[in-house]
Amino acid sequence: VSTQSTGYFNNRGLLDFRREVARFITERANTDVSIEAEYISILNGCSAAFCFLAFVIGGHGDRYLIPTPYFGMTDAFMEEYSGLVPIGVELDSDNMPDLEQLTKSYDDALARGEKVCGIVLINPHNPTGAIYPKDRVIEVLEFAKQRKLHVIVDEIYLLSVFEEGDFESCLSYTKQWPDPQRTHFMWGFSKDFAMSGSRCAMIYSQNQSVHKIFGGTIGFQHMVSGVMQMKLCSMLQDTTWLDYFLAESRRRLKKNATLVTNTLDRHNIPYLKPQGTLFLWADFRSIFKDKPSAEEANLIFFKMLDHHIYIPSSLGFNGTHLTDSYFRIVYAIPNDALTIAMQRFEEFLAAY
Repeated sequence: VSTQSTGYFNNRGLLDFRREVARFITERANTDVSIEAEYISILNGCSAAFCFLAFVIGGHGDRYLIPTPYFGMTDAFMEEYSGLVPIGVELDSDNMPDLEQLTKSYDDALARGEKVCGIVLINPHNPTGAIYPKDRVIEVLEFAKQRKLHVIVDEIYLLSVFEEGDFESCLSYTKQWPDPQRTHFMWGFSKDFAMSGSRCAMIYSQNQSVHKIFGGTIGFQHMVSGVMQMKLCSMLQDTTWLDYFLAESRRRLKKNATLVTNTLDRHNIPYLKPQGTLFLWADFRSIFKDKPSAEEANLIFFKMLDHHIYIPSSLGFNGTHLTDSYFRIVYAIPNDALTIAMQRFEEFLAAY
């Protein structure tokens, strides 16, 4: 443990660590330019990144657009400091952000006298697992530029896509960002490295005002331990281990996803074909005794708990009546445990 990591240091993170993160992201995200440490700030998790960026982009009561369904805790993070209010925007039939719906939601908000300050994109998406292609992301960025909206792009599952090449990080086309000063990227160690306890994430923004603000008092609330930063720095320098770990992680995730899809196929339960992340989005419509409803979705959830399996419904992801029959199945657990879980799921199907 070095003295550098145990004393006071810049809120934005140790310079050596920021440089190593910049090098790592440049390589692993296939960036179109070399990412510089000066455009990176280190925080204690992507949850903190949401809290902080909400503080930067808007004021109390301002609205932000977010494709729905989406990770339920995002609301709490965005509200923590700034009181930002979400406006859920329906995904299209391909589970992609819908520009027509974005326009309608934005215009309706203005008609109600509300101020819209930004858009949140989670890509790959939670909970559907959908991957937004480059052209769709750029369309959203252009939409935002025309309206002077900030865009927060959360790529927490950046390195958990099964096949290399199936996902293009927005960092791979920064030269095509319509409004770089209002586009902010985040990534953390929690998901891709199964290190949620490390509480370490990064923000990349070309807007130096963002980093200047974080370097002030608010940054004290979101600093990462210097010891943890140096440990992670050493980990990122071990490229041989990184190559092995990330490839093995993708292999295991894909194997587990196949175990789940095989189970669903046996029971003719449709799902969005998983390409990565830690979960898949399945339509349990055929399980419902009546027309899908939030009430019966809740009942199904608790009946599955009786069989000792935890599969949350869209109610936990700010879904609407259009997604009442959808559930998110996490497969990022040991294969033997997942095998037991699928056996219990089939027992639930037989009993319900």
